[in-house]
Order: sequence, then structure tokens, then C-alpha cells
Amino acid sequence: MELKNIFKLNAVSAALSATLLLAGCGGDINIDTGSDTETPTTPDTPTTPDVSDQEAAYGGFAEKSATIAAIDGKEVWVLSGTLAPSTAASTVNVGGQDGDKIILGNDVVWMLDGAVIAGADKADSVELSVMAGTKIVGGSESYLVISRDSKIMAEGTAEAPIVFTSLESALGQEGEAGQWGGLVVLGNAPVNSCPDLTSCDAAFEVGSHSYGGDDTEDSSGVIQYVRVEFGGFKINDTQEMNGISFAAVGAGTTVDHIQIHKNNDDGVEFWGGNVSLSHVVLTENFDDSLDWTNGWQGSAQHVYIRQEDNGSNRGIEADSNSSADAEPQSRPTLANFTIQVANGTNSGGDDAEGILLRKGTAVDAYNMLVKGDVASGECLEVNDDNTVLAAEAGNLNMQNSLIDCIEPFKDAKPDAEEGRTLALDVEQWFLEQEGNLVGASDLTDYMPNSSSVALTGGAADLANMDDRLVDAQYIGAFDGTTDWTSGWTTAIHEDAAPAPTELPVLTSCPVGTTSEEVVAGLYKDDSVTLVCSIQGNITTNTTLLAGQNVMYKVDGGAVVVGGDNTDSATLAIQAGTQMFATDNSYIAVSRGSKIMAQGSAEHPIVMTSQQDVIAGAEGERGQWGGLVLLGNGETNTCPDKNVCDASFEVGDFPYGGNDNADSSGQVSYVVVKYAGFKVNDTQEMNGISFAAVGSGTQVDHIQVHANGDDGVEFWGGAVNLKYVYLTDNFDDSLDWTNGWQGKAQYVYITHEDGQANRGFEGDSHKGTDDTPVSNPTISNVTILPGVDIENASGDKGEGIILRVATAASIHNLLIQGRKGSTAETESGECLELDGTYAGLVGNVNDGSLMISHSVIDCNEPFKYSSDNAATTDAVDTEAWFLAQTGNSAQAVTLTDGMPAGTDTVLLGTGLDMSTTDTFFESTDYIGAFDGQTDWREGWAFIK
Repeated sequence: MELKNIFKLNAVSAALSATLLLAGCGGDINIDTGSDTETPTTPDTPTTPDVSDQEAAYGGFAEKSATIAAIDGKEVWVLSGTLAPSTAASTVNVGGQDGDKIILGNDVVWMLDGAVIAGADKADSVELSVMAGTKIVGGSESYLVISRDSKIMAEGTAEAPIVFTSLESALGQEGEAGQWGGLVVLGNAPVNSCPDLTSCDAAFEVGSHSYGGDDTEDSSGVIQYVRVEFGGFKINDTQEMNGISFAAVGAGTTVDHIQIHKNNDDGVEFWGGNVSLSHVVLTENFDDSLDWTNGWQGSAQHVYIRQEDNGSNRGIEADSNSSADAEPQSRPTLANFTIQVANGTNSGGDDAEGILLRKGTAVDAYNMLVKGDVASGECLEVNDDNTVLAAEAGNLNMQNSLIDCIEPFKDAKPDAEEGRTLALDVEQWFLEQEGNLVGASDLTDYMPNSSSVALTGGAADLANMDDRLVDAQYIGAFDGTTDWTSGWTTAIHEDAAPAPTELPVLTSCPVGTTSEEVVAGLYKDDSVTLVCSIQGNITTNTTLLAGQNVMYKVDGGAVVVGGDNTDSATLAIQAGTQMFATDNSYIAVSRGSKIMAQGSAEHPIVMTSQQDVIAGAEGERGQWGGLVLLGNGETNTCPDKNVCDASFEVGDFPYGGNDNADSSGQVSYVVVKYAGFKVNDTQEMNGISFAAVGSGTQVDHIQVHANGDDGVEFWGGAVNLKYVYLTDNFDDSLDWTNGWQGKAQYVYITHEDGQANRGFEGDSHKGTDDTPVSNPTISNVTILPGVDIENASGDKGEGIILRVATAASIHNLLIQGRKGSTAETESGECLELDGTYAGLVGNVNDGSLMISHSVIDCNEPFKYSSDNAATTDAVDTEAWFLAQTGNSAQAVTLTDGMPAGTDTVLLGTGLDMSTTDTFFESTDYIGAFDGQTDWREGWAFIK
């Protein structure tokens, strides 16, 4: 698939619109959107600007960033498009260009703008050199491609490695997987997806760049002492970038001392070719750490793989081709691997596993060490008939290797549905080969102890077995003495995390916003010198840069991101961004578009009312709209999910579809205050509205304060939430309906007396055939409802009502009501079931509505109601609640929602939901807090 619809940055806006999903600005940076051009003194005597060494060296093939002036004290220069030879005179100083040689100097920091391609395919070839110590950064949709017949000469050193990283990380913020693309190297070596290697143009999976040929000795250059961090942006469910992709790369290419860290797909992947690697570190990569297919016949030695618990799939995934006749067959030589298999399942549902050999691959492997943990998956698996045939033919070999795992082996088995007929006992196959062992590896971290069998059990004379190997007569990647990872890798040797730093000062508004005059004394914060407004329909990627002197104004009614499943755009909001909205204004993110609001504990994103920031005014409920996310998830208001255009209650924006895994982006460390304006008696805005939003959306650490209607509301979808703080909202704090099937953990709700209704209001559907049924799973909740007096709408302070045929699984719930003797001093009912719609009674009876390991501490703890004569008194709410596991109605003691560390009613009595669902973190307590850690600290608004 070609990236035809990816927003193309220009040089001026590269850092603004590269979807900078920052977790807070910091680091040694300067941001300047002004011009460096000097104005002539007179028309007749113009002044010629001085040309710096960098401008002289790099101006022919790159542009100085107009937005980010410096990173690490160095100028930022932007690479974009295709890098081609030049006929101009040499400009090489530290770096520069001389003909077909381009040198990226380490005197500046390089930023990639979209797909940067070195040379054309077998034409206009270049040699792209990268000096030791150079940093190359990428935004969300950028990557570097080395075309066939071109070369990369990236020759770092242990003291000065070359680092490819995300722009977020370069700016001193938290690096995360998927923040940019990666490095793609395309060669002319054989690949078995081409029947005719002399005329081979295989298409790379991202960008359709060509690779493949008949030259096994082809050279794509040198990659030494290179780190690639935080890459792997996702195009769709099948197309994602790897840290380094080797597509038909030949044996003439030198690759050693490389690390891929936290990539969102594979660490390294090979499509055919003959390239060999040594001294490779693959850490915390999401999918497979090392993946080969389509005929790779290279080698790899001294490879250390460390997976991330609940964040990785396989250490090695090995394929050749689905066709047994495809040549060449994958048959690499591997030696001295240490694979530390993680626990659990990554967010894609894949188990953490060791090695999978399948699709007809062959291999010759020596001195392999695979160590699993207590909850790891299988450590060595063989699958597929063609792979079994390779084993039987003597082409699948593993010797002098050690498996140290709870689940060591998984056999190849016949499977009629998958078309497999052959079986292989993998344990027997493994143990019958020379020198193989199953037992304890005796490691300290990744290094074998002096007593480890790994130090004495390795195969000798490796260099004579394969001249691409060096002799290393020990099992695993390390000899117990020398740590070859020291000095040039990251996240292995307890690297110190950067301290939070101040936000920068901005001099002008970002692209896509409009500068407004700032009148002295107008704003409560007198450091504000820049106000940038956003209005209307945003149809190009726009980034709101954070700064200590800037605020963003949401103005003119609805600010709509993208069109409905067309003209898709991303509104990126940096950590620390301050936003305010005028009356009747709000933000709506259309189906197919995204908001990437990534705050941090140090620098939360705040969205509030204009009155809250203007001197002499005060923030109050209903002064602006709020945030509306519109997704393509399922909602039971649409009988046909494939043709669904439900209408949002304000603005008539369409939402809904058939994709409950849809992504509307990310909302993290975001505080929404004083929203919820009223349109009429039935139409009011919520703080954050989730309309059919899918589980691909990340939502965590959010607060909605003093909203004029609900805090958060869900209309169907399957979005999940963690760390949710809902304070002083007027109607329901958390409200769901129309088929919400998401999850939530750590929810803390407080009410303002006389200004609130319910903590939870849970609905599903009125029609008996409406699907899906609302069925959220919620854990670790504390609700402190207000008193039992009416708010302005006639509603009283209550805990939870479950009604309109909803199902739900709620665990570790605490409701503590006010404890007076009158309506003015005590809360209303704390747990109510409303059986007006008989489906709720059915859900109670069949267990699809349940509450466990929960405590109700209220004067009026339980209520059942029904406006349906057929279901009158159908449920005894108290008996139903107390009959379920771990539930009780008893008094507890809290301080600001937090139990004392010595509490025995709440602490140690909860259900650990992580044992059944990896979304949930492991807890053993009831309520939102563990008695020690206040997860609101630093980012939330506390009155």
C-alpha cells in the first residue's frame, strides 16, 4: 500500500505537523517560528546575509528547520523527499555533498520529513554517510529508505553511536513505540517471492519501494554502532514499520553492533537476502524481535533479545514461503543467542514466546539460549508441514543449545482446517541433536554465572562450520566476562531518566492556528504573551505546541477535526498545552480522524473555559462545550452496523460502525474543566463524550471537573479507560448506553452537595433485539455521592443506577455515602437496580450483570425500582449484592478517598483482575486507591 494519504510536511512546518505526540516539552531545545532573513537597509544597497558553515554545507540537499532552532545545542536540519546526486562543487566541511556522496555531519541534528529516500531505484544512486555521534529524529510518519544500488555508511563507535530516535525523545520527553517509522534497506539479493530473480521488483510493505535481484554479494553499505529507538508507526492492522527492515540485502553489507529498542512492530526483519549481523540488541519490541521470511540465507551471531512483559510476541519468528517450491529457501546460520522471554500477552493478544519455526524454513543454529518466565508461552515451536519436512531432511538443525522454560516445547500437529497433516515431537527432535539441554541456565540478568552450564556447553569450532561466524564456545550471547552491550546501548544499564524540564518560550503561533492580540492584564497568568486560536474545520494535521507563554483559544462554535470518514486529520496536542474555549465552542473529532493529546504527570493538558483564564472572571459549569470523540465502533442504535450513521445529540455529527477496535487517537493526562453548556432541556454537552469510540483509542489519566451535564458518557463502542477522576459534575459522573463494551480501572468520583446526580448511570437498550448489549468491565472504583437534595434539575445525589437492560461486570467497587440523619446531610440510595426493562432482570438472573469484591457504606444502601408491572419486586437488590463473592455492606474510613495503610476492610480483600484480563493491572484491594499511592498527584486539579 502506498502512503498516498499521509499528510506531507513542508520544511517550515515539519516539526509542527509531524504529529508530535509529546509527553511534555523539555530538553535542550529552542523553538522559533520567525525568519532569519535580514531586511535590506535600502533598496539600492541590500545587505547580503552571512552564510553559516552549516548552510554552506547542507543547503543543497536539506533545509534548516524553521520551527525547532536547536536540539542538544545543535541546529536542526530537515531531510525530505529523495536525496539525489549533485553536479555542483563539493560542499563538504564537517558534512556536506560531493557528487553522489552525501555526508550527514554530527555538528547538527537531522530531522526526517515523511519518507526520505536515498537515491532512486537503481538510478541516481547515492552514498549516504552518517558520522559517528549523529542524531537523526523522526516525526510520526517519517522513515529513511536506502534504495537499490545506493548505500548507507553509518559508522558509529561505542563512544559515539549513531542514534535514530523519535522527535519526542530528542526533545527530552518520554519515548514510546510507534512515534516514527524506522530504517529500510533495499538490496539486489535473491528473494523467493520473485520467480525470476533477473527481473525482480518485489514491493516493500510500506511505500511499495522495490527490492530483490540475483546478486547475493550485493552491498548496501555499513551499519555499525547504530541505535534505532521508538519506531514502528502503524499504517493499518497488517502494515507497520520495523526498526530496521532488510529487504533482499546482500552479503556485501556490513551490520554489527545495532540495537532496536521499543519498536511497535518487529525489531529487525529480513525478506530474503544474504546479509549477516553480529552483536545485536533487541529490547522491548512489540511483535517479533527478529523475523525472517522469503529466503534469508545470512547469519546472525551474538544476539541479545529481551522482551517486555505484556508487550511483546516472539523472540524469533521464522518463515520461508507458503510454497514449498519457492527458492531460495530461508536457511540462515544462527549462533550465540540469548532470548529472555517475557510474561503475558501484548495488547494485540499475542503471547510472549521464544522461537517459532514455520512456513518451510530451514536453519542451522548453535549455542542458543532461551529462558522463559513463569507466565511465558512456549519457548521452541515448530509448525507447518513444510517445516517438518525440512527437519526430516536434515535442514532444520539446532545444536549445543539450552532451553530453560516452564513451557519448553510446542509440537507440530496435524490440523485439517489449516491443511496440516504432519507431526513433529519438538522435544524429541531437540534432544536428539548434539549437545542440547533442557534445564536451568543460571543467569544473573543476561550474564551467565560462573557455575552456569552455558559457559561449558557451547559448540566449538564455529568458524570452521561457517566462515561468517567467530569461535565462541559458550551457549548464549555472553561469555560471563565481557559485556559487549556496554557504552552504546540504551535501557540496559540503568540509564538515568531525564528530569522534567520547563516548557519552552514560543515566539509565534503554530501552523494551522491564528495569532490573537494579547492585551496586558487580560489574563490571570501575566506570563501569557501569545494566544493562538483554532476555529472551524481542521482538515490537515495540526500540532498545538506547548509553551510557558502560550494559550490556545477554541473559538467560533464547533471546532471539527476532519470530515466524516474523509479528509481525515490529526489534532496533536503537546504535553503542557493550555487551552480555553469561548461560550458555545467545543472540539469534535470526526470518524476516521484522531486527537493525540499526550500530556504527562509533570505537564498535563488543560482544557477550560474562557472565564477561568480571564482576570476578574471565574470558572463555572457550562461555560463551554467539551470534547467529543466520534468513532466507527458498534452502537445498538444501528441495526446494520455496516451502514451506521447515528447522530450525536449536539451538532448532529454521525458516529457508529462495525469496528470496535477503531482508534480515535489518545487522551492522556488531560483535565477538562467547566464545560457542558446546555442547548435545551434534553441536549447538554458532557465533559468528554465517547460516541462509538473503539478500543484502539488510549484513554488514561483524565479528569472532568464541574461539568454542566455528565462527566464522561459512552454511546456504544469499546474504548477502555484507566485513572479517571470525576469531580463536581452536575448530572452523572460516568454514564453509558447503547452497547458500551469497554473496560475501566481506577475511577474516583466525588460530588458537590446539591449539584450532582449519580456516580454511575448504566443503560443499554429499549428494544429486545438491539445489539450489542452494554457490558462494560470495571474495577477499582471509589464513589463518594453527594447528599440527597435536589440539584437544579430535580435530581438527588446517589451512587449507582443500573437500568435499561444493561449488563456489566463490576469489581472492587466502594461506595461511601454521606452519613447524616436528614436528606440535607446524607446521600440517596447508593446502589439501585431499575427493572423497568425486563432485560435487566434477565441479566441479573443469568449472571451477566454482576458485582463482586465490593463494599457499600451508606445509610440508604440499596434500592430496586420498576415502572413495569411485570417486573415489580423482581429483584431484591440487597440479597443479590450480598450473595455475590466478596461483597459486604459495612463502614469504612477514608481520607480524601484514600484508606489508611492499616485498613483491613478494603486492602487485601480485592479481586486481581489481571489474572483474567491483561488490560487490568494487578491489585488486591477494593476501591480506587491502595492506601499508599495517590495517582492524581501532580497532574489533577484539586480544589
